Amino acid sequence: MTISHGDAGTALVVPGERTVDIADRVRRIAETDPTRVALIHAHRLPGGRLRYRRTTYADLSDRAERLAVGLRSVGIGEQTRCSFMVPPGFDAMALGLALWRVGAVVVGIEPHSHGLRRVGRSLAKADPEVFIGTLQAHAARRTFGWGSASVRRTILVSRVPLPGVVTTAALERCSVPTVPEASTIDPADPAVIAFTTGSTGAPKPTVLRQRNLAAMIDNVLGHWALGEGRDVVDMPTFPMFWIIGLAAGGTVVVPPMDFALHGPGDADPALLLRTIRDCGVRSMFASPALLTNLARYAADHGGGPIGVRRIVAGGAEVPGPLFAAVRSVLGSDGELYSDSGATEALPVTEIAGAEVVADTWPRTEQGAGVCVGRPLPDVEVRIVGIDDGPIASWDDARPLPAGTVGEVVARGPHISEGYDRQPRADAENKIAAGDGRTWHRLGDTGYLDAGGRLWVCGRRSHRVVVDEHTTVFPLCCEPVANAVTGVARSALVALEGADGKTSAVLCIEPVDAACDRPALGREVLARLGQVEAGRAVSRVAFVDRLPVDRRHNAKLDRPRIGAIVAALPPEAILERPVAGDGAP
Repeated sequence: MTISHGDAGTALVVPGERTVDIADRVRRIAETDPTRVALIHAHRLPGGRLRYRRTTYADLSDRAERLAVGLRSVGIGEQTRCSFMVPPGFDAMALGLALWRVGAVVVGIEPHSHGLRRVGRSLAKADPEVFIGTLQAHAARRTFGWGSASVRRTILVSRVPLPGVVTTAALERCSVPTVPEASTIDPADPAVIAFTTGSTGAPKPTVLRQRNLAAMIDNVLGHWALGEGRDVVDMPTFPMFWIIGLAAGGTVVVPPMDFALHGPGDADPALLLRTIRDCGVRSMFASPALLTNLARYAADHGGGPIGVRRIVAGGAEVPGPLFAAVRSVLGSDGELYSDSGATEALPVTEIAGAEVVADTWPRTEQGAGVCVGRPLPDVEVRIVGIDDGPIASWDDARPLPAGTVGEVVARGPHISEGYDRQPRADAENKIAAGDGRTWHRLGDTGYLDAGGRLWVCGRRSHRVVVDEHTTVFPLCCEPVANAVTGVARSALVALEGADGKTSAVLCIEPVDAACDRPALGREVLARLGQVEAGRAVSRVAFVDRLPVDRRHNAKLDRPRIGAIVAALPPEAILERPVAGDGAP
């Protein structure tokens, strides 16, 4: 049997799989422990002060169930596609629970990371029937025409009823009885349509079915070991990850961040640290950009260990120095982990900071790539031959032995089986297996070591093919250069010469923009020449600041960097001296 990926409503049905039951879990806690705190929302006040609003499980469940009844009353139910633009908080959690309660499909788009004008193109791919958002989101919808071809109903998040507008307040008022009609959904039905970052092309609408999301929650809860019940105080700094803390029966802390207009790298580390200490945060999920600022602030301002027991970093590779910096402010009871994956497959692998600092990062700085750890339970990872075209079936793939660099593919119960009505994206990113399951092409290159750990070498599309015998991989040379004193970070890009030949150029962001760039460039080229993975890098260039992605503020925006390098005058690019001419 094979899976059809062309339609979000067609999928392999496997006995024993289940649907997302977060609303049920919340309601059970509300019945047995109604005063347990479900949510602490940190609000920033003028002058840098913070105000905390606490919501119990009883209040959260009551509002979610009333909203679910209200949604039913206006025709929103099983498989209704609802664009959801509500920042984390009481409104978002109650609405999210209500939508899953009635079996609706949440279409998640982050306007900030997408870019306001690109949101419309993405929504057109998902065809939502309902648009749910704040006043700001509705204003942007009208300005840019988001969803104009498909949206038939709009719901404004507002505690105050407004004439002529369907508001959440109005939905709650009409909610009698307060127990919604049970939904009739199947584990194979879509639960979420989430968009990829678009860092390697247009954002793709990823279908996470009920069974995928349920399996992801179970996998994370089983592996992250957050604890249970009142012991869990989790602060996710990425939208939608609030479901993990609630699934554990714990308290979710919403940090004082502007999720609508700013990225995680813009978050105020002083306010984050105060929130962590005031609320007793024990676990959090964050991007490397946010953690860089938080660790620096905590180290500079003292106050002892920040008290978090487990931090999970995601969204981009975590460099060894950041592992060391974060671990130094966590104290002996805390640890930083890095989870790798993608929008379609989160998480796939995990590695602890102790292992990185003591074992893998020294190898990374010698050109071995970045170790992202071992696959999580129920996740299979394989390495196949690199292919820039589609791989229709597993019979067409070329599995590679341990230690050989190839393309990383993975499968597991929580990994998306396809995109929403995007046959080309399915063909390019999915591999059908003979057992009816699907392999997802993560888009990364890498290899498995003898111990089963995955080492990534960079995105498939970011490798630089110099000639038929020479390929340069970003994560095998950038960390080597980054270890040179004076280098903040670097990015490998390809540069096409007038003769049609391709050269590998390393673009460097210096720590000090006023440094002696030629001297630093020569030192970087010399260091790269000492490792096999970097010898084919023949040129370096400099920019004051390397651009990054909007969502995580951590992934290098390589297309923009490539365009910057291509526009530089030849004299701005330092070349490696040829042999016999002072070559290192």
